[in-house]
Amino acid sequence: MALYTTEENMAWNRSNVRISKLLSLMLRHRPDEFGIEVDRYGSADLGSVLLAIQDRDPDVELAHIESVVNDSEKQRFLIEDGRIRARYGHSFPVELGVDPTPPPEYLYKGVEPSQLERILLEGIQPEDRQYIHLSFEASVAGQLGGKNGPNAVVRVDALRAHEAGVEFFDCGPTILVKEMDKEYLALESEAQIPETEHRVTPGVAPGGNVSDKPVSYGRKRKFGNKR
Repeated sequence: MALYTTEENMAWNRSNVRISKLLSLMLRHRPDEFGIEVDRYGSADLGSVLLAIQDRDPDVELAHIESVVNDSEKQRFLIEDGRIRARYGHSFPVELGVDPTPPPEYLYKGVEPSQLERILLEGIQPEDRQYIHLSFEASVAGQLGGKNGPNAVVRVDALRAHEAGVEFFDCGPTILVKEMDKEYLALESEAQIPETEHRVTPGVAPGGNVSDKPVSYGRKRKFGNKR
């Protein structure tokens, strides 16, 4: 017998998405707007974060935040010693708290098709973020980051860049780098538009059927040593 009805599961998923978005605003972008103080690693007191979220949604409990943090495959956040922080994606300066690490031979970046030619000619910059996010698999990169449809995928010759002195930071499901010169970039694949002319939703097969295979974001959690 199912523990929850379909409606209850849908409501729970919507709640988790809302909490995740609030955490992103607080810990990645605008902590001051919520009255949250963060340290140099972007870490904030968990109790203060809970109270700030409850100001927006009084029904949220600590267990809801813990579920969002611990059960998400993307592993955007970390709770440790009564504090919570975003692992990556900051638009304000933070120290990552991990040492540079050798990357695999290749990493991948999904890019808007309209930006592909410019990126191959000029390299990749983080734009409104502090770091560039790179994926371990081309198929994952093709799913992430696009706003207007399917992504093209750029292959990054990561190990060669590392050997030339570029620093890579292992943040679990993603690798971060400050910038990437065009010398280390090549086209992996152009954007493929599905027959339905809609972007494929992770975990949903073309045509709208739910896939038996859950979407993977490239690897399990693995983190470098703290500084």
